[in-house]
Amino acid sequence: MSKNPLKIGVMGALTIDVNSTRGGTYQYVGGGGFYSSISLAGIGVETTLFTAYGPDMDSEWVERLRRKGVKVYPEDLEKSIVFENIYQDAFRLQRSSGEPVRKIFVEGSRLEDLQAVHVTPVLNEVEHRVFEELLKAGCKVSIDVQGFVREVEGDGYVHNVKSRLPEGFLRDVNYVHMNIEEQIFFLKHDVKELFEINPNIIVELTNSEHGSIVIGRHGCFYIPALETSTADPTGAGDVYASVFLAKHIESGDLLESGLYASASASIKAEKTGPFFEVDLNEVEHRVKTLKKLYETLY
Repeated sequence: MSKNPLKIGVMGALTIDVNSTRGGTYQYVGGGGFYSSISLAGIGVETTLFTAYGPDMDSEWVERLRRKGVKVYPEDLEKSIVFENIYQDAFRLQRSSGEPVRKIFVEGSRLEDLQAVHVTPVLNEVEHRVFEELLKAGCKVSIDVQGFVREVEGDGYVHNVKSRLPEGFLRDVNYVHMNIEEQIFFLKHDVKELFEINPNIIVELTNSEHGSIVIGRHGCFYIPALETSTADPTGAGDVYASVFLAKHIESGDLLESGLYASASASIKAEKTGPFFEVDLNEVEHRVKTLKKLYETLY
């Protein structure tokens, strides 16, 4: 990354995740805010996390995040959001304790020192008015759509729904990350509508082991995924989105940013548990492998 560290904020809850994968069943800290902030810190970004959790959150998990270099500013919830994730190959069944009443909100004056903010809710827990504050602060804005297209119904299962984010806020969003399933619910028709709202937007569309597509005003690239032994894919999309954001701010290069994002996400997919290491040297080694793979495709 650059000699002068980037300063990026992240907004999203810290959750308690119970994940059942090929590697077994584990309980630990999770949420887009967690995976994004720890990834950014790992590649040398000065990272600030605006988050929310309850008294049932293990304080050691939060302290370990701080020891990684992340500044953590929490809102207090009555109870943390709990997710149960059951993976069967590429399929995920998900239950949750539900959307919190209290929302994450940050005034623009607290954001002015940041070059960008990545907004990554899990269950619509970020107050929509925060986009007005981001506009006042003048920083770049990235969103992960997952928390805007989810609801928990009476049976406790998480269901996808049409986007809960008002369309008007997209005019001031610079980056959008979504996976192949989420885009069905976030978009009315196809990705072209995002460029009609904001011609300068950048879209990252991920499809797990099948790779990703990054789209900007002046280019579109398919990014291959590394063949890897997946132990726990939870958080890989969050890693992708946050690393893409940092790298694109630094380089302005869609292809290079996508390769770094894909390489970083592969590291997370191989690891079970939250405190994986997104090490910049390992990322760059994997980027070289991905570049060679990319060159064979074109």
